[in-house]
Amino acid sequence: MESRPAETVAESPSALWRRIGGALGSLGGGIIEGEVQQVTVASSGHLYFTLSDGEATIRCIMWRSAAATLTDPPVQGRLIQARYTKIDHYAKSGTVSLICSAIRSAGEGELLQRVLDVRDRLRAEGLTEPEAKLSLSRFPRRVGLVTGRDSDAEADVIRALRDRFPPTRITVCHSLVQGVGAVNDLIEALATVAAVPDVDVIILARGGGSVEDLLPFSDEALCRAISALGTPVITSIGHTRQRPNCDEVASAAAEVPARAAEHAVPSAAELLALVDRMASDAGGYAAANVGDASARVELAAMRPAGQAALVARASRIDLARQSLRHAAELATGAVRERVAAGAVALQRSLSDLPRASSLDVPRERLAAATAAVQHGLALRTAALTAAEDLIRARDWRERGFALVHLPDGTLLRDGTALSAGQTVAIQMKGATLDATIAAIHPDPTEGDT
Repeated sequence: MESRPAETVAESPSALWRRIGGALGSLGGGIIEGEVQQVTVASSGHLYFTLSDGEATIRCIMWRSAAATLTDPPVQGRLIQARYTKIDHYAKSGTVSLICSAIRSAGEGELLQRVLDVRDRLRAEGLTEPEAKLSLSRFPRRVGLVTGRDSDAEADVIRALRDRFPPTRITVCHSLVQGVGAVNDLIEALATVAAVPDVDVIILARGGGSVEDLLPFSDEALCRAISALGTPVITSIGHTRQRPNCDEVASAAAEVPARAAEHAVPSAAELLALVDRMASDAGGYAAANVGDASARVELAAMRPAGQAALVARASRIDLARQSLRHAAELATGAVRERVAAGAVALQRSLSDLPRASSLDVPRERLAAATAAVQHGLALRTAALTAAEDLIRARDWRERGFALVHLPDGTLLRDGTALSAGQTVAIQMKGATLDATIAAIHPDPTEGDT
């Protein structure tokens, strides 16, 4: 048998409760605030209710004499403050109760001041600054939605997402959106959606409500959770004049749930119009640049006047050819990449859903726009090839001209620097000749253009 210290004396439950009662009695009275739950009016006229802050509850009692004076009885779900005179206990059931003498609803002004106090703390830490917020993805792979079950906000957000970008994939997680348990529930729902691998943005939405109803969305714990989440959040707490604090820390905020889609996904109609416009602009711009460059090449190739002029013009022709290629790449490269990226992203998203007649027109327009861009690029390539062939056809080697260099490689542009007996290198098609100047004869056409 286990031995016990001699001074240990067993105590009965009633004896323990007497000691507990004495300790509770020494605590005196005070004021408590919480959400009303489980309201009961006994036949005796006594009023029983519980108050909760989402983490703990406590039983409250108003005796008949105090309850009879109430002009605004407690209603389940309302946030109230209760004045209690003492903390009582009932040993037979093992319960503790507050004996209340008066209650009042938490005033709207007081609640708004709490919201402002939290906002001041968030701003002081820099959590509301733009650089502290995550940027939104242009083409999110999946949109997460945290909202109340079967709410108007849920229907509005989903409808707006489908209307704006039909292939949008959506993951919905329902949560409490008011009451003392809402804050923890919202934080858990946000974490659950953020854990989905391809969710790139989360919409937190609810419709309107009173200051008290919307209080969870200004809660400091929720705001800090949004700021630390790692996935950008778009808040849309609609139909309220007072912006909740979650709007301050979110990556974007919409006035009503239906407009959250404008921040979350691109417009399919605008994308298709942009593809059409870029395809048309790219083809026209490339054709105009190729035609202008070809004309300059043609003119430059037909106007050599003597060996030095031909060499200079040959250099300019080479530069023109390089500039033409570079200009064409600049004119069409970025456009081609943007069109291709947009087309691939849109086509991939479209392929994720079953083919629907409502998507046939966008698919056909996208295919036609892509074909137009490819056709324009093919025309540009053919024109560049023709221009290069023209340059090669008029190359000084093909036309029987030669380049004369001094032994150190200096290109001679005229004969004034030469003297009889001097060694030069003559570069012509197929070979380079080392030669010695036997005699120099002045050019009778010097000065002609």
